[in-house]
Amino acid sequence: MSKQLIKDFKEGDYVSTFMQVEDGNLYSFKNKPGNYAVFTFSDRTGYIKGVCWDNGETYHKTVSDGSIVQVDGRVNTFNGTLQVNVEKLNPNPKQEFDPADFLAISPLDPEKLFSDILEAIERTKNQHLKKLLESFFHDEQFAEAFKKCPAAKSIHHSYIGGLAEHIRNCMLLAETLCVCYSQLKRDTLVTGVLLHDIGKTVELCFDTRVDYTDKGRLMGHIVIGQNMLVEKLKQFPDFPEPLADEIAHLIISHHGENSTGSPKRPKTPEACALHFLENLDAQTKRFIQIVEDSSNYLKNSNWTIYNRLLERYLYRGADEGDEE
Repeated sequence: MSKQLIKDFKEGDYVSTFMQVEDGNLYSFKNKPGNYAVFTFSDRTGYIKGVCWDNGETYHKTVSDGSIVQVDGRVNTFNGTLQVNVEKLNPNPKQEFDPADFLAISPLDPEKLFSDILEAIERTKNQHLKKLLESFFHDEQFAEAFKKCPAAKSIHHSYIGGLAEHIRNCMLLAETLCVCYSQLKRDTLVTGVLLHDIGKTVELCFDTRVDYTDKGRLMGHIVIGQNMLVEKLKQFPDFPEPLADEIAHLIISHHGENSTGSPKRPKTPEACALHFLENLDAQTKRFIQIVEDSSNYLKNSNWTIYNRLLERYLYRGADEGDEE
């Protein structure tokens, strides 16, 4: 069966393809007893709702979040949004599917992103910090995991290669900020930038979807990253303890507030800078992803659907013809 991608769905299309189940809910019929099911399906190109008017309760019981299912149905438009009226949903398809169909990939070359990071390490003058960074990024096993890892499960850079893209972007922002503020310790800040999310390589897993590992759910990437730093520093008995403490502080404070996951709030200029610049990149990318994802299934509207986490609609802008 050829793969039909969600981004290519058009009103009136009949689809018969593999999709991943993100979530599913039951709703009561208004004019008769029983329930129908509404699923959110996805592939690497986007998301779409699927409505099961018939056999909804059965499908809801047999389908689990994250599973790959074969969906047969007709694409229509409801309230300006494309959805699939599901005629048949097979939770155990016999045909093989390609896992790559369900994992979005960074549009940027991961090798180029990694090369930019290595160049930043090469510009590091503090030899203690340079050797520490090299011990991570010159390690083949860590490097391969880093280049493939997403930066988050869903909020930002939530695709293969997303972590390298996020870290490279933060590194560029940090270098620019150091030009504006000569008081910032460039090598310390860049080290914090490159290491603040290393725990993501252990926190997240990604086969057909991005999800958390057991260790990730139990500990989180900040604690994991701090532990990775402590373990790595054992290789450098001459590493200055105050400098090690500063780098540790950058990792554990980069979320900014206790309420958002940081054990400590930023207490150095570099920690303050890291928190805001990494959040700047994350939130900017978050908005971009919401707007881009909505274009896959929302037609004839200058606005995205309502985002519950942001508690607002986002403006997609006029179409290209109007802008010209």
